[in-house]
Amino acid sequence: MSIKEQIRLTVNADKVSVPIYVGNDIYADVKTIASINDYSKVGVLMDKNVAYHWGESIRKVLRKNAIYIIVPAGEENKTLAAAGNVLATLLKHGFDRKSLLINFGGGMICDLGGFAASTYMRGIAFVNMPTTLLAQTDAAIGGKTGVDFNGFKNMVGSFAHPKAIICDSLLLSTLPEREFRSGFAEVIKHALVADKKLFHTLAEESFGAMDEDKLAEILLQSCGIKCNVVSKDANEKGLRKILNFGHTIGHAIEMLSHDTRNPLLHGEAISIGMIAEARLSLLSGLISKEDFKKIEDIIEKAELPSRISKSYKNKIYAKMMGDKKNERNIIKWVLLKGIGKAVIDEEQPGKLINKAIEYILI
Repeated sequence: MSIKEQIRLTVNADKVSVPIYVGNDIYADVKTIASINDYSKVGVLMDKNVAYHWGESIRKVLRKNAIYIIVPAGEENKTLAAAGNVLATLLKHGFDRKSLLINFGGGMICDLGGFAASTYMRGIAFVNMPTTLLAQTDAAIGGKTGVDFNGFKNMVGSFAHPKAIICDSLLLSTLPEREFRSGFAEVIKHALVADKKLFHTLAEESFGAMDEDKLAEILLQSCGIKCNVVSKDANEKGLRKILNFGHTIGHAIEMLSHDTRNPLLHGEAISIGMIAEARLSLLSGLISKEDFKKIEDIIEKAELPSRISKSYKNKIYAKMMGDKKNERNIIKWVLLKGIGKAVIDEEQPGKLINKAIEYILI
């Protein structure tokens, strides 16, 4: 089938223009979209799960024209060591500055692959082909790359934009239900910080029984929000910070969970973080009790977690203090000022922060 670009991320100040393609069963168009014949070498980065479900399919598309790099799945494998292994493989196979890396996977692969591509020989071209709802609506878009370091999320990274992004809803068909639902956390976040109308649309939907057309419509709206925000502030100096709502506490919870037997998915941690940070917004007098209840209701409707074990109590605050968004050891919060509107760089007293954290503990 022929495919048309549906969204474009344009950052005039940085002379960046990234086409985003959204459709069903369009992954094979990567040959044309990426113009792979223009590159001296082509690499495909996948984790083991994606390779199991889609490895043979992508090999049929690219045939012998690509080198396939397969890494272990999971956020715990998004490390400097993993990036080093990717770089070593590129070097081993003679990749030069005119080479291309295709990141075929979820948010972990887009982050890891983008970081490797942006640093190899000071930067080679890459294309993102996200295979999860979370990555299609958020991680693959916006030019943030990075790896986790010393227990902190995305502590080492760079800003680098892909040549193109291909969001194929067919690739979501092999996602486990838990992974699929996790992706809605970022969609809900986009609505909470920037689109009240989308929030109400989501509130009326059945997340588990959403038809393909409605999913595609919501995917486009969510991608559009991300593109609009990033186009105005690519390097996160101001407006783009609103996309961090739920992430200060959420990232702390996510990384702490990796030290347990039941690590959380990114979206699951962010859903808990959004509840806590919405609670902080309420305690600060920024949102009403009615709006807070609506936020809790939509998280519950999406069947995303909203609470975490009380064993995390004394660890969350300490982990947050290492967040890269802090300035001079002061946490800069993104809080809500109503549904569909966020405020940035908010400073809050420890007493209220602790109350918000206590709210999510069980």
